Amino acid sequence: MIDTSLDTTNFYFLLAIFQGFVLSFFILFRFKDSMPNLFFGILVFLFSLSLLHLILEESIHAFNSKFPIPMEFSLAYGPLTYFHVIYIKNPLKVFRKKDLLHFLPSFLLDGLLFVLLFTYIRLNLDWANTNVTLIQKLALIIGFLGMVQLAFYTYLIYRESLGVKNLSFEYKGVRTWLKYLIISWGILVGFLLFAIPIGLIFIKKVDENSSYFYKPLGIILGVFIYSLGYLYLLKYLKVIRDYSNRVIRIYSSENNLSEKKEELLYAITKDELYRDSELTISKLAAHLGWSANNLSRIINDTLHTNFTDLINGYRVEAFKQKLTVNDSKKYSILGLSEEAGFNSKTSFYRIFKKETGMTPSEYLNSLQ
Repeated sequence: MIDTSLDTTNFYFLLAIFQGFVLSFFILFRFKDSMPNLFFGILVFLFSLSLLHLILEESIHAFNSKFPIPMEFSLAYGPLTYFHVIYIKNPLKVFRKKDLLHFLPSFLLDGLLFVLLFTYIRLNLDWANTNVTLIQKLALIIGFLGMVQLAFYTYLIYRESLGVKNLSFEYKGVRTWLKYLIISWGILVGFLLFAIPIGLIFIKKVDENSSYFYKPLGIILGVFIYSLGYLYLLKYLKVIRDYSNRVIRIYSSENNLSEKKEELLYAITKDELYRDSELTISKLAAHLGWSANNLSRIINDTLHTNFTDLINGYRVEAFKQKLTVNDSKKYSILGLSEEAGFNSKTSFYRIFKKETGMTPSEYLNSLQ
């Protein structure tokens, strides 16, 4: 029998459900290439679906057995939030098949087990009527497993959020949003940690006192829909999108710098440009087709040195290699240094001592 009375609580719950469906639509509509929007939009939708399921359970006697269709996917809350945070932190991450394993508990318990159990109940009402306590106990145990899982994902979300703590003032909203998520899950875990054990202890009184569990849980879900949904859509979606774009630009820039670094080192070693005693940064930049300023930045950012020290390092290594060649004794130390690219005895001795801690003669003696 359906309870058609619409008290104040149910009215606000239904209003929250409607708002949640609308919010999830707008968030998903703005999904495009934004994975954080995708996962959070689905999460808001499931909030609303769970709240609707809660109302129908209270309003329709034996609702689950009459409509054995999964509507409560609470075991997906944690994984959805986790991937929402992961894609905020790393917007270039690719969703792989193995990532679906995070949603396996929800598929097995929220989905498959629910359908099988309540289909069986529908076909065996006599058994169900004599085992109401067992069914309720099973539901509370699954709820407890969901609480443990959500607590675990709350920890994962907290751990991942540490990776975005050093943000400029412009993006501090990202850190605030992650804090809201962690607090929200902490509230839900705290409520379930209190309510589920009480429900198991007073299992025989669950039916007649269901409102003590149903209304607080409904209020929490309703508040989540309004607070998190509207906060994200109106305030944090743009900040997170801008932050994600910034991360992508930095990543692309780092990849570009890495490629430039490889091109630079290949040119220096393959063409042995360091052997040119008149080599300057402008000359090297012209060889590579870059500007001198760009070359200087790439050397500083990727090799953490400057042009002069980089080239001199190659020259010292070239000199040391020439000493190991069989016919090196035919040449003087100065002659070998000129072959390596040094243009004066004074600068060669100074640079060699700086690079190796020894004079050329001391180094030569150490090889004998």
